[in-house]
Amino acid sequence: MGVGYEASPLHRISFLVVDDSAPYTTEPPAGWGLPPIPGAKYKYMTDPPRFRSPAASEIIRWRDQLALKYLAQLGERLTWDEESAYAVGEEAAVSADVMLRYVAAIVDERGPGGLRGLVGAERPPREETHRALDAVERRGFTGRFPQLSLGEYYWLPFQRNLIIEEPDWKGKTARFGSIYRLADQLSDIRALLLQADPGCAEWTAEREVPTRILWAAWQASETMAKICAAGAERHLPVWTTG
Repeated sequence: MGVGYEASPLHRISFLVVDDSAPYTTEPPAGWGLPPIPGAKYKYMTDPPRFRSPAASEIIRWRDQLALKYLAQLGERLTWDEESAYAVGEEAAVSADVMLRYVAAIVDERGPGGLRGLVGAERPPREETHRALDAVERRGFTGRFPQLSLGEYYWLPFQRNLIIEEPDWKGKTARFGSIYRLADQLSDIRALLLQADPGCAEWTAEREVPTRILWAAWQASETMAKICAAGAERHLPVWTTG
């Protein structure tokens, strides 16, 4: 299980179409491997799942409205080639992705010296992880790594270190950061990771997920930095599956 990152036009995002009127059965299909939950009632769709992607024109209309609204704050016209066919994506392990954000939270909290206490340390208890990440959310944009830490699912190609919180093209409120400033903040945290523990760089996206905090954080940073660089080079959005 992983967190997917992709650099591409936003019309390449696809989502499952949920149709409550579609035919279903209460019997699980052959080969269904998940154990049933006592007392739970399930519906299994009999038709293949259907996915939908927004039209490029829908994204362009939404983007141009956002660009006009935020022209003064951004200091530039928000734009990219939404009709481009370019796309590159990669997954980071969920546990590694969480450790990267945890490390950023610790630097916010204790300064770069706080990483020395994490050298060789295994993943912290869930309660400690939640505590640190909740504190980041309370600090908001005052933290050192807001583009990484504040739960954005989209980073758009603008230069200003800003996070826009607005409805997306479907009307759902979301956060939109800057891929260029995300690249800067990833570079900063990767330098701190190397300074604290040079051995963390031995772990790459092709190898198993390490259990040490700093090594797992480095592995996730490799994936994010690669996709962010691709988006910045092509001046295209970067987005994540969550």
